[in-house]
Amino acid sequence: MPQFFVPLVDADKQEDAYTEMAASIGAATAPPANRIYSMTWKHSDTEWTATVGEQLRGIATIEKGRGRSKREIRVPRSTNDTVIAIYPGAQFMIMHDNRSKIWNVPIYANPISVTGFHQD
Repeated sequence: MPQFFVPLVDADKQEDAYTEMAASIGAATAPPANRIYSMTWKHSDTEWTATVGEQLRGIATIEKGRGRSKREIRVPRSTNDTVIAIYPGAQFMIMHDNRSKIWNVPIYANPISVTGFHQD
């Protein structure tokens, strides 16, 4: 895991950007030890992954066929939305650049798994 960062923001403005985004969506800023690097959550038939600095990606599980020929297939999903920050809370909030116009900003999600940033 990398050290905390906010993508597309100058190094000297990282903390301000993180705090301003939190205020804009009504999220609390997490202390450095609790900042989230990546998380997974389920939406409909897809398990999505949001990783700061990367595009949203997921795996959909779809049932095909009937009876004995019934099977599940896993289909990759993605959007071109880049994750900017993830804020923990009762529901986690995922800030992204909204390039695809598919997701709301922020995305509200209940995590299945969470990975924090590396701490010194």
